[in-house]
Amino acid sequence: MAIEDRSANMYNTITQRLEVVTADRIKNKLLAGNNVKGYWGTAPTGKPHIGYLVPLVKVAEFVAEGIDFTILIADLYGFLVNYDVCLETVEYRTQYYTSLITAILKSLGVPTSKVRIVRESEYSMTQPFCKDSMRMCSVASLEDIKLVGLEVTKTPMMSPLLCPIHHALDEVYLGCDFQLGGLDQLGFFAFADRCLPRIGYEPVSHLAAAIIPGLTTEKMSSSAPAETKISFLDPKDIVDKKIAGAHIRQGDISANAIMAIFQHIIFPLRLLGIPTSTMIEVRLLNGSIKQYRSYELLELDFLKGVTDQASLRSIVAETINQILEPVREQYKADAEWRLVEKLAYAVC
Repeated sequence: MAIEDRSANMYNTITQRLEVVTADRIKNKLLAGNNVKGYWGTAPTGKPHIGYLVPLVKVAEFVAEGIDFTILIADLYGFLVNYDVCLETVEYRTQYYTSLITAILKSLGVPTSKVRIVRESEYSMTQPFCKDSMRMCSVASLEDIKLVGLEVTKTPMMSPLLCPIHHALDEVYLGCDFQLGGLDQLGFFAFADRCLPRIGYEPVSHLAAAIIPGLTTEKMSSSAPAETKISFLDPKDIVDKKIAGAHIRQGDISANAIMAIFQHIIFPLRLLGIPTSTMIEVRLLNGSIKQYRSYELLELDFLKGVTDQASLRSIVAETINQILEPVREQYKADAEWRLVEKLAYAVC
């Protein structure tokens, strides 16, 4: 197989189900026959929900392909954007996120030795980072900051205005070739593309994962009511109840959490061998059972209105509980994790 073919196969694996915002750095590395390195960052703010499985399933795919991958816990960013939370609480939340993400990776069959988990504060307090941060402040305008989006512009405080600078410099200090983010981070990607070259740095390639809709809302969010999302520590009966109450209209995939979970979580995990069968059996409205090997084929039948909603809900609930059960068990067995949770989500 030619190097171009191998590069194309790896590129397709990296970018599948993602929106490719920029990709030159990935392509150049692959065409040169070099390995690529990637990272995904998350700020330790509210309690994570199963929407985080979308990037973490991609992490599982990356690791399966031998890609060197880093998970960034952006603790200082989390303090800057959540300025009403004290530093001690951010530290506990960082510990909570680290324990949770590690447990999820294990549940997804990812060898934790293959993923590097890094705190932003490990490098953001160093003299070089502080110097680069000041350089970025001197070349980025308020208009550049405002273009990032509502998270940093609709605030009376100064600290969130520093978040795009930290987000951009992460690309430099993590030493990776691409960043996995979400579709809600396009403004941050654009800021890095504009401003990093002004101080002599090359931006990484940017890939954006889908945002899972809420069970009864347009977006699954940590700040949304509990009934609109599934938390990683929700017990089985609560997961079943929430899935049973999720909005789903036959033939309509817009704001449809059930179908989004099939697309971005269930089918990709099946291809990774979780569980062992790559086929999914769905009951149709006529009572027959049909096997699906790909999401696209399931979506076609769903749009035709021939799939049974109860069957779809049952598969989603069963799969999510299979993923969450090892996480719940690890939480129950880890007294330190349970204590950290109480401290992380108490009032300062």
